[in-house]
Amino acid sequence: MLPLKILTWNVEHFYGGGGSDTATRQKRRNRLKRIVEYLKEEDPDVFGISEVSSGFVYQAMVEAFPNHTFNITTGQQSQQILIGVRSGLGAFFTQKDEFKRNNIYLRPGALLTVHDNGVHIPILFVHLKSMTAPEGFGLRDAMYERIFSLKNALDDAAQAMTGNDDESANFIVLGDYNTMGMKYYRNIGNISLNREIEVLEKRMRSRDMRMASKSHPNSYWPGSSSSIDPSPLDHVFVADHMTLKQTAGKEVKVKGWAELNTDSERDEWTEKWSDHAPLVFTVTGV
Repeated sequence: MLPLKILTWNVEHFYGGGGSDTATRQKRRNRLKRIVEYLKEEDPDVFGISEVSSGFVYQAMVEAFPNHTFNITTGQQSQQILIGVRSGLGAFFTQKDEFKRNNIYLRPGALLTVHDNGVHIPILFVHLKSMTAPEGFGLRDAMYERIFSLKNALDDAAQAMTGNDDESANFIVLGDYNTMGMKYYRNIGNISLNREIEVLEKRMRSRDMRMASKSHPNSYWPGSSSSIDPSPLDHVFVADHMTLKQTAGKEVKVKGWAELNTDSERDEWTEKWSDHAPLVFTVTGV
C-alpha cells in the first residue's frame, strides 16, 4: 500500500457539462479535459475533488480513469466531493453526514479508508463552511468538533484492537477548510484567519494530529482583479506518527498558480483551472 500518493483539490464550480449556450458548454468541457489531463500527469493513488456540481463530471472521470474506482457524496447540496482510488487498493467509502450539522444544504465529509495486510488509513476529505460571518465561523467550529470526535473513535478502536491504551490511530484530514477567520460587529471581536488556523493546530495537536508542512503557505487566490489576498484555506492534517515524503524540507506540494511568479501567469492559471491550488503529498510510513 505504501508509498501512497494523495491529491486534494477544490475545482471551483466543477460542472464539466451543461450551460445555456454553446460557448459555455464548450468552455466547461475544455476545463474538464484539462483537469483530467492534470490528474493523469500527477497519477495519484487516491484523489478527492471538491465542488463537483454535475453527474457529467463523475461519468467523465470513470471513463478517463479505468484503473480507479469512484465514490461521490450525495445530498441536497449542489457541490459534491468526488473520490477516486486506484484499483487494487483495498478501500471502503463512508459519507459522513454529521458534517451537515442538520442542514441539508451543507456538505458532508467523505471518508475513504484504505487498508492492506491489517493496516488501515482513514482519509477524511472535507469542504467546510465558508464565510467570515459569525454563522459561518460557528459552523466551521462545529465541523472541527466532528473531526475530533471521529479521531477519538478511531483511537478507541485502535486501542481495543492492540490492547495499548496509548495507541493513536492512523488518520488524515485534508481538503478545503475555509479557514477565513471571523468578522464581528464593527470589527469588535474579529478573529483573523491566522488566529483560526493557530487555534485549530493547537486543538489538533491535543489529538495527536499535526498540520503537514506545505511548499507554499497560500492555496486560494481569486485573481489579481480581486480585493482578496492569497489565503491559506486548504490544509492537510495527519496523525503525529505518520511520515510523509519531503521535498526541499516540505511534506505537501502546493501546486498550480502557487508555483508561478507573476500575476499574469497566475491569472491565466486560475482562469483555466481553479482559484484553489491542488495539494499533493505521499505517505511513506504509518
